[in-house]
Amino acid sequence: MKKIIKSRFQWMSTLAVSSALAIAVTGCGSSTDNTSSPSPSSSTAPAPSATAAPKKLDPVELTWYYPQNKANPDLQLVNDAVNKITQEKINATIKLMPIDFGTYEQKLNTIVAANEVTDIIWTSNWLFKFDLNQKKGVFQPLDDLLKNQGQKLYKTLEEKFWNDAKLDGKIYAVPNYQISATRAGLVMQKRFVDKYKLDVNTIKKMEDLEPFLKQIKDNEPGITPFGTTRGFYTGTLYNIDGKGPVYKNDTTFKVLPDVTTEMRTNFKLANSWYTKGYINKDAATLKSAADAYNKGTTAVWFDFTGKPGSEVEFKAANAGNDVVLVPLTKAVFSGAASTLNAISRTSKNPERAMMFLELVNTDKQLYNTLVYGIEGKHYTKTTGNFIKINQDAGYFTNTDWIFGSIINEYLPEGSPADKLEQTAKVNAEGEVSPLTGFVFNTEPVKTETANVKAVNDEYYAGLATGTLDTDKYLPIYEEKLKKAGADAIVAERQKQLDAWLKANGKK
Repeated sequence: MKKIIKSRFQWMSTLAVSSALAIAVTGCGSSTDNTSSPSPSSSTAPAPSATAAPKKLDPVELTWYYPQNKANPDLQLVNDAVNKITQEKINATIKLMPIDFGTYEQKLNTIVAANEVTDIIWTSNWLFKFDLNQKKGVFQPLDDLLKNQGQKLYKTLEEKFWNDAKLDGKIYAVPNYQISATRAGLVMQKRFVDKYKLDVNTIKKMEDLEPFLKQIKDNEPGITPFGTTRGFYTGTLYNIDGKGPVYKNDTTFKVLPDVTTEMRTNFKLANSWYTKGYINKDAATLKSAADAYNKGTTAVWFDFTGKPGSEVEFKAANAGNDVVLVPLTKAVFSGAASTLNAISRTSKNPERAMMFLELVNTDKQLYNTLVYGIEGKHYTKTTGNFIKINQDAGYFTNTDWIFGSIINEYLPEGSPADKLEQTAKVNAEGEVSPLTGFVFNTEPVKTETANVKAVNDEYYAGLATGTLDTDKYLPIYEEKLKKAGADAIVAERQKQLDAWLKANGKK
């Protein structure tokens, strides 16, 4: 999820990728270059940077809530540097409010329930969920704000990205441009791959990994063969379109139940690995995925995203150990809903909040200050667009995808020189679901949805990580889901999907 481009004027050969790369060309200048990025859908239409704030703008303070891996001692120092930029550009200061990933949703729910005044809230389809919170009225529609204060921001993204930020026909968030296609796979410590002469090309499915895990277990004391939290089940491993969910080759679009044959197989494999000592014993209780590998003592873990250039991020989060990525699926266009920034309905300055979101997505200096901190203290420039990060200097995020468009970012040493091209290529080539645009409204089954969530909270992590005996607990899990109303949810989803298919001429 970061920016990388080999040359300021390098273009890829295919038209689809070229148009995506058009965003990047002006985003690779010096640290004082505040030129904004042109639209990925129009390589000839650059969006100029935000100009200095008109004097008629009164000073305001904005608050921004977003998740982070850990607290940074130099947060205030970086916040001050951010405000120096934003005061000059839009006469606003930003109060950065990072919250630990593990407690982010809980704390944001408390903030929202208390109607606390805030301005910008990070949201997604997996943490502090975008659709559910929009239905609760947490966010305000952005169409008019984009038209009046965010015109240049709007031009930086193709329509398909904005479509993922729409609910009920209106835009409710700003997507952070990054990898928008998933390639589920494995991350493996290179030292072990090399030591045991593993040909990673022979690993086509999860089961193929087991002989390697046994080697680690038998020969590497103190090393966890496979690290996980909440398991390694995803429909993309089993030809399932998660937007239904339906089987990809099913022309009838029959919605699948919560527990499929494929899920049972996956859970049983996890239980087998856990019993054999391959999986970390605390897998079911870890709050963050990084907790499973951040000590450098885990040989392999599962990666749901498979984004280009993530080797450098995993290395940084894995005690400096080099890693090898092993994709197990083809790229599937997953859309932009995995990382969004929305404007709170309680914001007293939504216009200025939109101006800030435009700035953070088009201003190279601002974006890199948020991601990497202060040049000369937290990072140093090396050659071209590359930088060397000092992780121990007091500010280290490793989450460029939280803040805005990766098109603007510097590249940490170790990133592939064609990272941006890879990202654009995967985004362009990712398989697009025929159900793109379908959004399930849980309101008719909100009671059942809450009941099912309670069952999942109790059993899913234990089953998915193999911690619970599948022979004993999987039948109990399925029975409790049934009693909670899982079948009613499936029926309602099928009803809504059928109506959507008919309305869109697909059935």
